[in-house]
Amino acid sequence: MPAGEWLLIETLVEDLDPTVVAEGAQVRQWAGPVWLHRKLGQARAGVAAAAVRRCRADQVPVREEADGLLVLAEPVRCAFDGIHGVQLWAGPVAAPVPPRRPVAAWDWEADTELAYHGPGLEELIFARDPAEVRVVRTPPDAFGRMVRFDGRVEYFAMATGLVPGGHWQGEVDMLGDDDAVRRFQMIARAAPRTRRVSGLMHAVPEHNGVPDPDVTMLRAVSQRAGVGVGLVELSSAIIYEWAAEPLPPLDRWAVERPTVDPDDLAALRAACADVAREPGTAERLVLRVRFAEGEWITAQAELVAMTTAAFGHGLLRVWFDEPESG
Repeated sequence: MPAGEWLLIETLVEDLDPTVVAEGAQVRQWAGPVWLHRKLGQARAGVAAAAVRRCRADQVPVREEADGLLVLAEPVRCAFDGIHGVQLWAGPVAAPVPPRRPVAAWDWEADTELAYHGPGLEELIFARDPAEVRVVRTPPDAFGRMVRFDGRVEYFAMATGLVPGGHWQGEVDMLGDDDAVRRFQMIARAAPRTRRVSGLMHAVPEHNGVPDPDVTMLRAVSQRAGVGVGLVELSSAIIYEWAAEPLPPLDRWAVERPTVDPDDLAALRAACADVAREPGTAERLVLRVRFAEGEWITAQAELVAMTTAAFGHGLLRVWFDEPESG
């Protein structure tokens, strides 16, 4: 048997069977045991599957040799000390082993709306200096670096729905701290029991990254608006990106998820439902927000539905007006 490419196997949800999602740089659509049997042959596929199970359960690299076959399994760790993926290689014992593919893991918690980045993720997708790496991030920290995300509508439907079996796979282009654009295969599954979305980012430099001109134009126009401009998923009212960051004293909103007054949050969600039903309308709002260890700040806001292909998404303009003195 000739030596093959490294396979990427997702193990994102504990009660679902692992599936192959990439062979080298080639995407595989949730390929199960039958595909692995065709690829390796039934006996060798059994050795490989056993190595994956052991790697996932024991959270350690696995090396197996059987009948001249070498099988290597390497875990992809998440921020919660679990295993979100296994990289698998199989070939003759004497064959040179190619370098592993660059892969890292992440999770998003629905209740806190915060992302948790696994080891090596920020260095991989942001080309970030290790001294600047953080584990916990708000959605805008990640989505604000996406310069192409063609499947955003379907992804957010999966992420906010959190239904059993929910999954999404596609390619996204990320802008790094070094201003280079890199392409990644993103694989995600809904985990309703833990109210999370769990995912993998797999670098595919073989595929060219090309910014979306509509996204580039939206961000450029928003920068001249003089107010904060947030992209909102209307079914959940989640601000997942700041096309233009809010100005002081609301500037912490760009990097922190504030507490929103419950009545104002209910009004925002109702407004999201209204503009989703009637895309031509706009809603004016008052949002009282408080950042960690801070005072309540009253923000003015206006919500409109996006009229691009991102159906079900909106733009939230936010600003602060100084209260008039008595």
